Amino acid sequence: MRRGICYFECDLLVVFFVSLNAVLCLDTKEFQKTLPARLVWGVPGRDAELPCDITPALPNDNVTLLFWFKDNLGIPLYSLDARDGPLDKASHLAMSDDLGSRSYFITEGEPSKARLRIQNVNIHDQGVFRCRVDFVNSPTRNFQVNLTLVDQPSAPRVFDAEGREIKAGHPAGPFLEGRELFLSCQVTGGRPKPSVTWWYNGTILDSVIDSSRESYTTVNQLVIASTPRYLKGAHFECRASSAETAGYISREVPLTVFLKPNKVKIVSPNDLLSISKSQNIRCETSGSYPPAKLTWLLDGRAIRNAVVTEEETESFTGSILSLNVAVEDDSKDLVCRADNPRFPGGYAEDRRQIHVAYPPRVFVEGASGLESPVREGTEVTLFCRSSANPPAEGYRWYHDAHLIPYNETGGILPDGDKLILKNIREELAGHYACSAINIEGETYSAPYELAVQYAPHCKKGHEIMRVGALPFETLVVQCHVDAVPDVARFSWTYNTSRGVLPVQGGKMENQGNVSILHFTPGSPDVESLACWATNSVGRQAKPCLFIIVPAEPPESPRSCLVRNATHGEGLEVSCIAGKDGGLHQSFVLEVSDVSVPSSPPGVTTLSDQGDLPPPKYRVLGERPVFRLHSLQPGKNYQVTVYAENAKGKSYPPVILPNIKVENQLSSDQFNADDAESSETIPTAETSTSNMNLTALIVGLACAAVLLIVSIVSVSAVLACRKPKNRLVQRRSRRSSKPPDDFDLSEDGFGEGFHRRSAQYRASMYGECEERISRMIEGPDLILSPVTTSQQSLELGTF
Repeated sequence: MRRGICYFECDLLVVFFVSLNAVLCLDTKEFQKTLPARLVWGVPGRDAELPCDITPALPNDNVTLLFWFKDNLGIPLYSLDARDGPLDKASHLAMSDDLGSRSYFITEGEPSKARLRIQNVNIHDQGVFRCRVDFVNSPTRNFQVNLTLVDQPSAPRVFDAEGREIKAGHPAGPFLEGRELFLSCQVTGGRPKPSVTWWYNGTILDSVIDSSRESYTTVNQLVIASTPRYLKGAHFECRASSAETAGYISREVPLTVFLKPNKVKIVSPNDLLSISKSQNIRCETSGSYPPAKLTWLLDGRAIRNAVVTEEETESFTGSILSLNVAVEDDSKDLVCRADNPRFPGGYAEDRRQIHVAYPPRVFVEGASGLESPVREGTEVTLFCRSSANPPAEGYRWYHDAHLIPYNETGGILPDGDKLILKNIREELAGHYACSAINIEGETYSAPYELAVQYAPHCKKGHEIMRVGALPFETLVVQCHVDAVPDVARFSWTYNTSRGVLPVQGGKMENQGNVSILHFTPGSPDVESLACWATNSVGRQAKPCLFIIVPAEPPESPRSCLVRNATHGEGLEVSCIAGKDGGLHQSFVLEVSDVSVPSSPPGVTTLSDQGDLPPPKYRVLGERPVFRLHSLQPGKNYQVTVYAENAKGKSYPPVILPNIKVENQLSSDQFNADDAESSETIPTAETSTSNMNLTALIVGLACAAVLLIVSIVSVSAVLACRKPKNRLVQRRSRRSSKPPDDFDLSEDGFGEGFHRRSAQYRASMYGECEERISRMIEGPDLILSPVTTSQQSLELGTF
């Protein structure tokens, strides 16, 4: 059975191909060229229908075969075989895997409307299709169809009158009310030639194409001569289409239309404006889109730096101006201008004249011909000039910010807007100001500087000075005066039992209002010096006196304290200086180690007797404030502070016993064996226990006085007379100690110290000799043994 069906189908195919061969022999290229072609537009992605009229030429005739060819291909893509029956029973055969499979010939209805439907056409389906129809009796019919896909134009692009493109999503415009509106919609390409139209609210506005038929670009220009207000917020639509069946491509264009403001008014009452407070003034406007901006102008200029509060709706704008007026604003025009900044020339305004009340405006002016500075003793008149609305009702005068009372005795006479200063003097120099008052307030003028020229006089605190004198030594005396203008000349006199004599042999240095005199008294009866200064005003009426007294040693410092250093680690000793004895004084701090082992039996030390222990090191300074360095943890130290000048040392010295430093952190301030400490805690301890111990040791040491007095005397004499090169050797010797702690040379001290060093060593040398003599003559003072290194440290400071 299956073999029979196969034979039957094969027979059909053989018959079909025999018939096809006959058809191909009759269809030549020359024949195809003579056939007219009907244009059919297809839309990509949609179905296309190609017409083929199968109506026979003879009546009662039937279709036997139908073939569809594409382009020049000789093999049909689709065929219909109706030789064995009616057309609706005909067999359909697709000869192509792609195009043929999407094709189907439709015969329902009238034969003239028969057509080949191609589903979901694409670009590859374009071409010339030929339909061949064979009949039983009628001659064969051929139809050619040109299937061309519709090519929609590009998306519409919209341009304004300046040729600027309006991007998608952006509004067109702005267009101004009453002025021309122009929009151009353009598309490119499209097959067939596209149509471009303008629409508004579903109504066509313009369908006229403004470009040539042959142009690749299709343009429709929309022009509205006068833009109406109702187009504010409207949307236009541009549509472009190449075929009605393909639909259209559209572009919606929102419009921006600006409207002019048509009303503006200052609604606040026109009250008097005070300069002392701000005034709120309100202005309103309407009829503008976008909402108008209200601008305030005063005398034709915009008001800046003012507080403005605004209210704004779509068609209304209100503005409240907090206006601070000035004196100059009186009678000026205040303007409220409503301006649509997006609408050139679209503004309206309202104006009014304002009136300002203000407090006085004042300044001080000297009488005609007055020029500062003025000479002492002249009469000065100052005026308080004012401008006020209403006028000033009262005045006040001030000198250096202090109210000036009426003082007829002192020659100070304030009289309303006038101030009279009779017989002006130095204390009346300074800054003068006035104030004026009215109902708006009180105003103060800028200061008026009045300078007074006066003859020199002693500076405060320098009228009478005491100067300590040493025999045959030069005195250095400084004379300080006040004078305007500066001193032109100084002169000096000295007073003796023979009278007042001018200083002639002294060296004088004048620096402005200071004169420095280097004076060596020629006789011991010089009692005082007097300094006189002269400037362009006159000569000093009363000289500055310097009482010459014998120089004395300075007083001991007082109120000495030991405390933690203000900056950094360590301890600090701070004292208050006493009187200098008429000479320049400096201060000395000595540090002694009092934690030394006890003396051998029968030996009494200085500490035992309450005298100063041997110093570990000394520090000199111009102020009685010292930093303590190189103190080893766990040891007790004693600090001695005294003052010295060229006359000698202060007595008694200040002694601070039992100063102890615990757990010092810095390794360079103690031995390596002590470096295990992990924290620096400086402390200061004072105790009186050593004083009781000293008293006990003194009693025991009296028996050994005669034994050691000779040894101490010899050692002291050798130390006091040690040559100066010992100091040089000491400085050049290498040492592991910090140089600022143990190098006791004069290096590093101030200039004042070097000037006094020779005299100081001389006085200390004499003191040392005297001390040795006392020790030899009186065995009541016993010295403890001192090593060679201790002697070098102690004597090196001299």
